[in-house]
Amino acid sequence: MSFLHRLKSFVKNHILIYILVTLLPAASISYVIAQHQVKVMGAEEKSKAQEIANDYAMNIENFLGETVGRLEMLATSIKVQENNLNELKDILIETAEKDSRFSGLYWANTYGDLLIGTNPINDPVNISKRPYFQQTIKTQKTSFSQPHIGSITGRYIISISTPIVENGQVKGVLIASLRIDEMEKKIKNLINSETVLVVDNIGQTLFKTGPIPKTNTVFSRTSVAQLPWTISAFKTFNYSDDCRRTFLIYLFILLTVSNILYLLFKYILLRRNVKKEQEQTEIHKLELIGKLAASTAHEIRNPLTGIKGLVKLLSEEYRDEKALAYFDVIQTEIDRINSIVSELLFLGKPTAYHSKTNNANDIVAEIKPIIQSEANFMNVELMTYYSPEPLFVSCVKDQLKQVILNLTKNSLQAMPHGGKLCIFLERKNNQCMIRVKDNGAGMTSEQIAQAFNPFFTLKKDGSGLGLTVCKRIIETYGGEIYLKSVPNEGTEVTITLPLALEMNSH
Repeated sequence: MSFLHRLKSFVKNHILIYILVTLLPAASISYVIAQHQVKVMGAEEKSKAQEIANDYAMNIENFLGETVGRLEMLATSIKVQENNLNELKDILIETAEKDSRFSGLYWANTYGDLLIGTNPINDPVNISKRPYFQQTIKTQKTSFSQPHIGSITGRYIISISTPIVENGQVKGVLIASLRIDEMEKKIKNLINSETVLVVDNIGQTLFKTGPIPKTNTVFSRTSVAQLPWTISAFKTFNYSDDCRRTFLIYLFILLTVSNILYLLFKYILLRRNVKKEQEQTEIHKLELIGKLAASTAHEIRNPLTGIKGLVKLLSEEYRDEKALAYFDVIQTEIDRINSIVSELLFLGKPTAYHSKTNNANDIVAEIKPIIQSEANFMNVELMTYYSPEPLFVSCVKDQLKQVILNLTKNSLQAMPHGGKLCIFLERKNNQCMIRVKDNGAGMTSEQIAQAFNPFFTLKKDGSGLGLTVCKRIIETYGGEIYLKSVPNEGTEVTITLPLALEMNSH
């Protein structure tokens, strides 16, 4: 039951982390992007609606401009005719028959009386009080009326008045009744699926090309240059559907990316945990070795001391050459056992000594004769490069000597047929760097990975604790040790130690 409870808790926690790390951020970002995208799309649709409104305003303006141009040409034609009303009526009738946009064409005198027209005038009609007529008389320019129902034809029209001017005087006015339904018909021929609404300055609808959507729409409006009309163009825009669709698209993309990142993060975290567990395992191994060493070292050394003494007595009693050779082998192996026990004791208690500030240059100089002697014996050239400035580090001098001697010993043994051994000391930032480099047999990457593991050795009679002890000593001082090697080319071991505080202050 306890296991199931822990399993449920584990799954619940991971689901919660997944939601917080992946789902919620992806959903939030997708929502923000969707809102922005929909606003952009809405602005684009509004821009399209504006283009439509402008296009239709231009078409209406062209329609009106073409109409005015025709009337003004007709007015010029009338100007050169004699004042024969019958001939004038024939011209008006001929013009109206050729152009369906005109509901009627009329001739009025300067007092506003309609004298003739293309439609029968049964009763006298006077338009002198109409604003568009007064504007034409006053300005001697073409004027437009408000949309209205024609008193003669009963159609929905706009009256256009164009003056006949001679010698700076208005001699008469040409009145044209422009059919709004013809204008609407021409505009509708240009419409695709959009809705266009045309209203006058008092809000009266002149015509529209379709039903005006009540929801899910954007619109733009513009005005007509010649008339106080407003043209509105409507575009369907389903905000909720577009927002939902955009949100789902981006949610899918972001979830894909976030899941990849989440899995990558989990993979990195898993590798980190595995590495950490491996490091903890190594620490536990060393702790176990230390405990074993602390509990058994004296028990091993006590009988070894007795054995060593008895072997010495026996060697004095038996002077046979063969027996003495055996006694020498026994003594050598006893000394080797004592050396291994000493290394195990150090692994168990590496902090048993008190550190002091020492110059790394001086430490290497003190042990150089020992290294030089062994190098001469192995036919190896020794080169030592000291730092031009003191390298003060906090350490136990004998322990650091042990590390350098151990490393140089490994290098010399890797060059049984001679070679070159170099020791470099230098300052790098706030660290002392010691490098031991040889051109010996080298190591493979698999061997490098195990080099610092206890009891791993490439030597026939090695204990496999030398590099382990070196690593433990250097890490005790807060430093690092690492190596790089190429088979048949050589090995370089680098030690970095923090410089002493009094040196960093300079």
